[in-house]
Amino acid sequence: MRKVIAAALATTSLIAGVASAQTGNAGSSAVGPFAAGIEGLVWWFKSSPTPTPIITDGVYGQPDTHVLLGGGSMDANPNPGFRLTAAYTVDARWGVEGNFLYIATRSDSRSVSSSGGEGSTDLLLPYFDVVANRETVSEISLSSVYAGSATAELRSGLMGAEASATYALDSARPWNVNLIGGFQWLQLKETYTINTSSPFVPPNPSDIFETTDRFKANNNFYGAQFGARARYDADRWFASGMLKLGLGAMVQSVDVSGSLVTNDYNDYGATKTYPGGYFALPTNIGGHSRTVFAVVPELRLDVGYRITPAASLSLAYNVLFTNNVARPGNQVNRNINTTQSVAFSDEPLATLQGPAQPSFSFNSSSFWSQGVNLGLSVRF
Repeated sequence: MRKVIAAALATTSLIAGVASAQTGNAGSSAVGPFAAGIEGLVWWFKSSPTPTPIITDGVYGQPDTHVLLGGGSMDANPNPGFRLTAAYTVDARWGVEGNFLYIATRSDSRSVSSSGGEGSTDLLLPYFDVVANRETVSEISLSSVYAGSATAELRSGLMGAEASATYALDSARPWNVNLIGGFQWLQLKETYTINTSSPFVPPNPSDIFETTDRFKANNNFYGAQFGARARYDADRWFASGMLKLGLGAMVQSVDVSGSLVTNDYNDYGATKTYPGGYFALPTNIGGHSRTVFAVVPELRLDVGYRITPAASLSLAYNVLFTNNVARPGNQVNRNINTTQSVAFSDEPLATLQGPAQPSFSFNSSSFWSQGVNLGLSVRF
């Protein structure tokens, strides 16, 4: 992260220096074959689905039951970032260009809690018991016995890079049209974490009972891209539009981990960690990966102003889409065999008996991001 920020700052300083040096030549049209630019981004991501209900006040599906946590979607919008670009004009027709996109990881969290005092609301974690074949609940808080809290957190970040060749078509001024073809890499990283805490309330002994269920999804797209860009110049003002399509492989990786930290089973002494929480259990914990086909279309619309013949400012609208990613909340399986779980069974030596659930299977969905870019570019 520090190296990425340092590179961005260094590039900004370089571009600003070149722009400053060019200011004295505002009347000259002689610029070199190199171009560089930096953009500040503010983008919005499609909300990440979190369909599994985490906390309710009754048995899930009953008319008088309310979902208090989970069962919807989460996002950390808006998401700031930057994009660095570089280009070289080989001749009147051909050129090469590349860019690097970085949108910092941001998080969103939601929580619910209960004091566990007399008459307080019991927080219930709903699940489908595959052994009993029915909907049921596990108490996260229980009035007069233990308090409870639950937090769901989503972390999202986006990164990418492109390297392309460009070819200028015959076009009458003030129009300029280029074909684009090259390679694209795009990475979407997201983590969905569920934490619970269920400590006893006085006069019961002071204890620790905390669970963590974590689903990390990493999507990497590798593919060929092609498209076109058109630009219209009107004195110092210009407008441009670009449409590209990427076709290739989306490598989906999901890492599932879970744990219970408690001192309930050793006379409230030092805590001990047990494998598995509530939704991440021995039957689905571990790394899972697959490769699927994906498409990545991108649209960009710009309007800009040339400060000098070599330096320009621009404002752009950008939208990026992909049809096939694994988002972490979609990977939660609420079909549970509690015999393997210490958190559910209250048995320190819990071992699986019966169906191996929750199992893991990939659930794909689409993703889009859109937003505005403010950029500075120079030719030299």
